[in-house]
Amino acid sequence: MVKHGTFSILAISKDGRSMGVAVASGSTAVGLRVPHATPGVGVIATQAYTNVAYGTEGLKLLASGLTPDQALKRLLAEDPQREIRQVAIMDFAGRKAVFTGAKTPRERGEIVGEDYVVIGNFLRSVKVLENMAECFKKTHGTFALRLLEALKAGSESGGDKRGEKSAALTVVNRTRILLSLRVDESSNPIQELMDALRKHLNITRNEKPTLYKTGKANCIGKP
Repeated sequence: MVKHGTFSILAISKDGRSMGVAVASGSTAVGLRVPHATPGVGVIATQAYTNVAYGTEGLKLLASGLTPDQALKRLLAEDPQREIRQVAIMDFAGRKAVFTGAKTPRERGEIVGEDYVVIGNFLRSVKVLENMAECFKKTHGTFALRLLEALKAGSESGGDKRGEKSAALTVVNRTRILLSLRVDESSNPIQELMDALRKHLNITRNEKPTLYKTGKANCIGKP
């Protein structure tokens, strides 16, 4: 099996109307496997030795009325290889469930905040996750940009041990998919994703962002 080192953030917007998941990885086309989202239901990241069923089936379980914790417990119970998985689940009620198997690649970890979850494995350091969390908390402005700034902070703190090759961002509200962006292979996938998002949002150079420093990471957002 190939090690798929990855770091992700799942979050709900301050007004509770939108949810998103942003992910970067040293493997290609991470957006095809790791991030999963359903409008009005929730978001999931399934990584390490990825089992996509945690995303597809997990969202079905949430839609059926299960909580993230109940859904995750059922998925884990049905997986004899659960110790090589890393999974985070979050619903529109802000409830969260996280699992990091004992056999997932180090460095690995998870941080659960009030309105977000960050998880990662095969990282250069756990500082990757710490700086992602701090960046998301301190960055203001567009929800999607806050997610990508957190991802950028993770990369600038060391990121995947192999460097990043791909990245993806998905944002949903209660009725539809608002945004789905992927960079499947690049030497700088997070920046390409950021550029694509800024074009999507029509952000101009005249807008002056507020800069927050978190360790080696720069967290940028509109005031």
